[in-house]
Amino acid sequence: MSVLTVVPDVWLPDGTVLRGQDALGVQQPRFWTAPPRHRVKTDGCPACANADYAAGCGDYASADMLEWAAGLGYDLDPWQQWWLTELCGTKPDGRWSAFEGMLICSRQNGKNQAAEVRELAGMFLFGESMIIHTAHEFKAAAEHFRRVRDMVTGWDELRRRVKAVTTSHGDEAIELRPAPTLIFGSGGRRIRRNVAARLRFLARSRGSGRAFTADTVVYDEAMILSDEVVGASLPTLSAVPNPQVIYMASAGYRDSIQLAAVRRRVLKRDPTLMGAEWSINPHTDTCPRDEMRGRKVNRYVVCAQHDDRDDPRSWAKANPALGVRIAVDHVVHELEAMTAPTFDRERLGVGDWPAGDEAWAVISEEAWGACAMSDPGGATRPVTFAIDIDPDMLSASIAACWERPAQPGSPEPRFVIEIPRGCHREGTAWIMPQLLELRRKWKPAAVAIPRNGPAAALISDAEKQGMEIFAMSSADEAAAFTLLVTGVRDRTLLHLGRELAPGLHSAVASAETRDVGDGGRAWCRRDSASDITPVTSATNAHWALNRKRRNYNVLNSVR
Repeated sequence: MSVLTVVPDVWLPDGTVLRGQDALGVQQPRFWTAPPRHRVKTDGCPACANADYAAGCGDYASADMLEWAAGLGYDLDPWQQWWLTELCGTKPDGRWSAFEGMLICSRQNGKNQAAEVRELAGMFLFGESMIIHTAHEFKAAAEHFRRVRDMVTGWDELRRRVKAVTTSHGDEAIELRPAPTLIFGSGGRRIRRNVAARLRFLARSRGSGRAFTADTVVYDEAMILSDEVVGASLPTLSAVPNPQVIYMASAGYRDSIQLAAVRRRVLKRDPTLMGAEWSINPHTDTCPRDEMRGRKVNRYVVCAQHDDRDDPRSWAKANPALGVRIAVDHVVHELEAMTAPTFDRERLGVGDWPAGDEAWAVISEEAWGACAMSDPGGATRPVTFAIDIDPDMLSASIAACWERPAQPGSPEPRFVIEIPRGCHREGTAWIMPQLLELRRKWKPAAVAIPRNGPAAALISDAEKQGMEIFAMSSADEAAAFTLLVTGVRDRTLLHLGRELAPGLHSAVASAETRDVGDGGRAWCRRDSASDITPVTSATNAHWALNRKRRNYNVLNSVR
């Protein structure tokens, strides 16, 4: 029986009131994909012609599962029913339409209950002879085992079919008595065999699961899942006629390589995969900021296109069980107690995902990270700026470069590149006003603009304002690229690091290069996977300062 849920009204940061019913969790994910199947009866499909199917042949298995689970007392949320329906869609021949399934959702929303229903249905309805549930730590696998055991032993309908429940540490398992079951035989034919289904619970290790042939493998806590573990357990499905792999996780970490690879396939709508993620669409480095009008908790962001971390409507997008299992008041306490990055990851589903296999093709992540310094000190003159615009004119960056004097333990001066606050944004109309404000404050030694790039149109405008412009040729861009790569290699270059300069970090990770002249290279805006204007502008500002400082007269920067 459903419990009446009363959600209190919530005061929003802008002073308006969000009525309680509007703070309930959103039941549809931010993005998802699923293989095509016959959701409605399709002409010409023999399976759909089955009179027992109320809808298309693609949903008969999931419909049976949900009806069966309701009879056992499971009161599933709409989002859980939806996800299980998509996960257990079938082809006309009865096999799963999705070989792999993924669910990324914050903790305490009900992921494990959905996994529990799928695993029990595999044993009691689908005739799967072996199901393996794995978790990163044994205590998580053991806790899931206790929930499933209590359900199986608490219902006469299920308990009568149980042969053994093994509770030995590390060998937790539930085994059913053999029962005639319709399964897939060789060549995909359906045959009837006696099947003694087993559900095993394992803590992950390099060799766990290697000795078992499984029909279904569930990777709980998949944000902590190595490719070695997958390599040990995934081949156990190779000889199974109708296998399925399921990844259950919260938002990922920098080392969530395996989960990140699956997630990228979901975003690309891989037709063999069913996946869904509940999360917010967070503000980016290009969102406009205003310290007077912005919201401090979002670093003074004034952007209506993305989700604010302190807005209950954002919490609802990332937590389908908000107002049901998760109290709004408790999320308020989490916001106050956690750091912003932790709250974003743990409650709002914002993962700190690793870059794809194609990333860091030019400068390694390790080399770039070795040049990070979160507090290099205040900027000193001379300062140079550089402007670059994305080829699609959707965003732009202004970068600065200045020289950090020699310090104890660091006898040589080092160049510092950074993107000043508010200087990596969407659009282009903001560039000249921002550049004029930077000139008023810093009186730059020079401004670099590539004359063969999208920002070339700004050269004449900047010159009319009395600025000294370095109109860079393609050869200059190649020289600037070489200077930056050499500076990273020799560690004569500094930047503010990933946390303080995420846009620059992402740009270096995704940037590609192009050939220039006879053996030269420069950044390639058009072939790169994302906006790389932070690194192209920083590269050019570094080159401009290196060129200018040789003949720099300090009196030129006196106001």
